[in-house]
This record gives sequence, structure tokens and C-alpha cells, in this order.
Amino acid sequence: MSAAVKKPEGAALVTGAARRIGRALAEALAEDGYALAVHYNTSREEAEAFAQAIRDAGGRAEALGADLSDPDAAGGLIDAARAALGPVSVLVNSASIFEDDGFDTISADSFRRHMDANTLAPALLSRAFAAQAPEGSMIFNLLDYKLFNINADFFSYTLSKAALMTMTQMLARALAPRVRVNAAAPGLTLPSPYHSVEQFERLHHDNPLTRGPTPDDLVRTLRYFLNTPSVSGQIVCVDGGQHFDPRLTRDVFGAL
Repeated sequence: MSAAVKKPEGAALVTGAARRIGRALAEALAEDGYALAVHYNTSREEAEAFAQAIRDAGGRAEALGADLSDPDAAGGLIDAARAALGPVSVLVNSASIFEDDGFDTISADSFRRHMDANTLAPALLSRAFAAQAPEGSMIFNLLDYKLFNINADFFSYTLSKAALMTMTQMLARALAPRVRVNAAAPGLTLPSPYHSVEQFERLHHDNPLTRGPTPDDLVRTLRYFLNTPSVSGQIVCVDGGQHFDPRLTRDVFGAL
């Protein structure tokens, strides 16, 4: 007989929780019984409405604003979540920036913005998280499938996510046995400003499984890691097998 899923202890902090994939992961954690710290940067109204909906349903939630490009704000977010909800046992690093540049067009400003938001902020959050994390806690990072089928498009973004991938494995060793660290590397999951709805539908199914990932797939991945305490330092591609596709010499957006 399978062991029962342990009732959650502590709170969960999800960065970028007001919208898109972060929202789906945050909703799942609230459904699973976690007190939820709903981080936002500019989406204050959505975050506060989301937190209120959780409270109206009988849960505990607090919307917390922070600009993660500011190291002090990133480092203080865990303290704010702990003060509002108690010890934080799950950290989901979902927030990121995704701007188009290439090796020939890279600027120092673009490079720093990506590294600050996508690499430094998760590092500072993870450090503050680990300092207060109860036994059995976990960090879950959002990466990108293209790290396993590399190309030079979205240069600064890709480098920032590559650093976060390495950090995932470094911290899995450094924080064991008290804290586990895992990650998902999703493929194209939701529409973005870089393509039309028609282009998204085509690209979303243009992979070996002819089925692109959904936010629910990433929710299931997060729940797998949370409910499997012997797993740490693992990265799962959730991409319909797109990381195997030899045709992708360009990013799916750059190839349009």
C-alpha cells in the first residue's frame, strides 16, 4: 500500500504567483493545504485578489510585493513571508524575465537584468529560505527545456537559466539532508507576446509527442517532487520531448 501523503507543514512562497505558471503552481499549493505567500512585482491587484480568494475559501494567504531585481528586496521576501505566515517550507522560484537579445546585440544592461532577476534573486531567496527552513523543506526552480537543446537565441535569458540549473544541483548537495532542491524545465506552455495565437497552437504541438506542456503538467511535476522525499537535485524536462528535436537550431520563437 502506498504511504499517505503527509499533511503540509509550514508555508509556501511562490514568486511570480499572480499570473501564468506561477499562479497555477500557487493555486495547487493552496489546494494542498499550504499557507501561501503570493509574491508579485507589478501585478498587485491580481495578487491581492488571489490571496483574498484563498482566505475566503478558508485558507491562509498573504500577497507580498517585491522587485526581485533589487537584492535587498529579494533577500527580505522570505522574512516577510515568515512574519506573515510562519516558517516557510516550500520555495518556488517561478518569476523571471524573458527578453530577446543575441550575442551580437547583447548589452550590459540586458545581461544584468536577466542575471539579477533569474539567477541572483533565486540565490538570495534560497539562502534566506535555507536559514529558516524546517526539516523536509524543498526548493523548486523553473528552468527551460532549451538548456537541453541549446541555441544562441535569447542569449542573456538562456545564460541566466543555465546558471540557475547549475545552482539547482549545487544547492541540492549543499543543503542536504534538511532541504531538497529540484527543478522543471518546461517547453512552450502558454502564449506570449512573441507570437500570435495561431503560431502558439502550431508550436505547442510541434514536438515528438505532438502535445505541448500545460500548467497542469507542471503542477503534477511539483507535486511529484513534494511527495517523493528521496529525490533531490533532479531536473525534469516537461516539453513533449522537444529537447530531443534535432531540427531546433533556433529557439522556437526565433525560428518563426
